[in-house]
Order: sequence, then structure tokens, then C-alpha cells
Amino acid sequence: MIPGSFQQITVVRLRYPRITDHGVSRADYDGTPERFDIVGCWAEPIESQEVVDGRLAVRTGWTVAGPPDVDLVADDHVEMFGREYDITGDILPIPSVTGALRATKFNAVRWEG
Repeated sequence: MIPGSFQQITVVRLRYPRITDHGVSRADYDGTPERFDIVGCWAEPIESQEVVDGRLAVRTGWTVAGPPDVDLVADDHVEMFGREYDITGDILPIPSVTGALRATKFNAVRWEG
């Protein structure tokens, strides 16, 4: 785990209800999500810009390290600093030989533009 003095952020997991869409189970982002606080996280900003078909789209977000064994799945969203973010990529457990540095790492991003 990251040293306690750095774990100052509480991230809220937003787990949306499931629906079946054309035979496939997926999150219903129009529904009301279940909220769960993930206490003891560390976040580092990430950002980039991308121009698509003459339109500027900006991706902003955070790389988050949270407590080990956090209950997150790929179609959950998280809320940080008053904004909602998608989880992109894998939710990765970070092992530690001694157990002292175990953590869970994920990217929380949002697109605008």
C-alpha cells in the first residue's frame, strides 16, 4: 500500500444497475447508481488532446492507486473531485513481497468536446 500520508483521497464507486441489451448484460447508465466510498486513495493527473475529424476532443483524468482488493469492475464509474469518470483499461492489483505496498491501480478518464 502507498504510505498512509499520501492516501488522502476518497473515491466514490458508482455501480449502475444491469440491463439486458440485445441479449448482452450491460450497465444502464441512465439508472441510479449504487454509491460506495473507497477511502485511502492516491491520484495523479493524466491528460492529453486528440483531434478527430476536425473536432477537438480532450481526455482528462487520473491514475488512481487505491487499497488492495477494491471491488471495481470495468463498467463501473467513479466520482472524484465532484466529477464522474469512466474506468478505462484493466483494474490492476499491485503485489508486494512483504504486503506493505499492495494496492489496486486504475485509470479514471472523461472525454469532453
